[in-house]
Order: sequence, then C-alpha cells, then structure tokens
Amino acid sequence: MEKKRIAAFAIFVGIVVFLLKVSAFLLSNSVALFSDAMESIINIVASLMMFYALMVASRPEDVEHRYGHQKAENISALIEGVLIIIAAVLIIEAAISRIFDPVPFDDIDLGLLVSLGATSINGALAFLMLREARRSRSIALEGDARHLLSDVISSVGVVIGLFIANLTNIFVLDPIMALVVALLLIRMGVGVLRRTFHDLMDSSCVEEECKIIDILERNSGYIEYHDLKTRRSGNKVFMEVHMCLDGKLTVSEGNRMIVAIEDELRSTIPGIVPNIRIEDETQCRRLREEESDGKDISV
Repeated sequence: MEKKRIAAFAIFVGIVVFLLKVSAFLLSNSVALFSDAMESIINIVASLMMFYALMVASRPEDVEHRYGHQKAENISALIEGVLIIIAAVLIIEAAISRIFDPVPFDDIDLGLLVSLGATSINGALAFLMLREARRSRSIALEGDARHLLSDVISSVGVVIGLFIANLTNIFVLDPIMALVVALLLIRMGVGVLRRTFHDLMDSSCVEEECKIIDILERNSGYIEYHDLKTRRSGNKVFMEVHMCLDGKLTVSEGNRMIVAIEDELRSTIPGIVPNIRIEDETQCRRLREEESDGKDISV
C-alpha cells in the first residue's frame, strides 16, 4: 500500500512540476527549458505506468500466472526506458534548429527561478521514492526515482548554463545545454533498459546467491547441495536448490531441517521464494555417476 500511495503522489507531483516547467519555458523562450518541460511529460507517463504496474504486481498468483504478477514492474521499467530515449530524440530535434539560429531570451531570470522551484520538488520526491524502493525492493519505484534524480541533475545544469548564457549574451549555449540534457537522457534510458533486460532474461541474483550459500553452509544435517539457481521477478527472488540428505534420516527429520533453512532464508532475504528439492545420498551418488559418465562420453 505504501508503494501505491507514493506512486499516486508521484503522478500529482509530476503534473505540478510539468506546469511549472512549461511556465518557465513560456517566460524565457529557452529551448533548454523546453527540453526540461518535455522530460516532465515523460515523468508523468512513467509515473502512471508505475502506478498501474504496482497494482498488477500486487495481485496474488492465479491459474494463468503461477509465479505471480511481479514481472509487471519489469515491463513498466522497460517501457519507461523506451520513453526516455524518445524524449531525448525530440529534444535533439528541437535543439539542432536553434544552434544555427540562436534566439535571445525573454524574462530568463523569472523562468530560471520557476525552474529551480520545480527542480526542488522533483528532488524531494526522488529521495522519498528511492528510500521506499530500497525498503520494498521495488524495481519500478527505483527506476522512476533514478529517472527523477537524473532529471534534477540535468535541470540544475541547464539553469547554470542559461545563467552564464544570459550574462555573456552567448545564446548558442541554450541549444547546447538542451543537447547535453538529451545525451544524459539517452544514457539513463540505456541504463534502465539494460537492467530491465537483465531481469527479464532471468539472470542470476549474484548478491542474494552469496547470502543463500552462506546460510546453506552454516546449516548442518545434509551431505551436500547442488544446482543452485536464482532469478528475480519484480521484488521477489525465486530460488531452487537440490539437497542430498543422509538416507538414515526420517521424512519428519528431513522436513524439519528444510523448514528451518527456508525460515532463515526468508528472514535474511526479503521476498525470497525458496524451493528446495530433497534427494537421498543414493540418488545423489547415482546423479554424480551419470554426470561423470556424460563427461567421459563427451571426451
């Protein structure tokens, strides 16, 4: 519920910031501030998508989605990355025409003040979202928060550049600053896409695997474990592992040991979904022999 409230608040703040930045552009006639306003449109669309993705991801598993709906967060981040790059292309198109035909500013001082006010609001929202993203391990919230932080950094850079341009009357700095913003957006969009593809391709969770191995090796009662696999879906980590137990253990003793390990995993790694397959030592020995025979055949 906290994630959804923050996402809804982000939509409201995004609209307010967009109106402020449009006002700054209309006051100053600066293409760099126009690029800043264009990015705010992407922020609103991204926040809407994030809110919907969080609603879908919170649904329980059903017949068609046995692993739940957490991938909705990854899909939201993927679309956001594409939108960021589209915004950058539009900004580049607007800036190139101004490079060859620089236009003097209008009321640039008031425009810069309005832009700084909007940027301050964005910065406060970004830190709020990033804190909640770390607490809830939400990739959708984190992606939107980092997007806003990049927006804050680029906006501050634009304000500094326009202030210098106004002092020196070198108005070509205006479209140049817009191009710098566009390049930062492209870099950020590519970063969002790279991480999203990483999760959608079910890449291993390296950090969580280290914790899992540590827990497994600290527990006793089994002979060995193998075939450890992990993957991330939204804010959940799905884990599979095969554990070889002493054949002398009863079913109840084996189950108690596995339950204890699963409880420790859940308390150490929030959102983990463990799946431990039990094998007795005879079965493990047979599997090792089959693997060894397969290697000999391949040689």
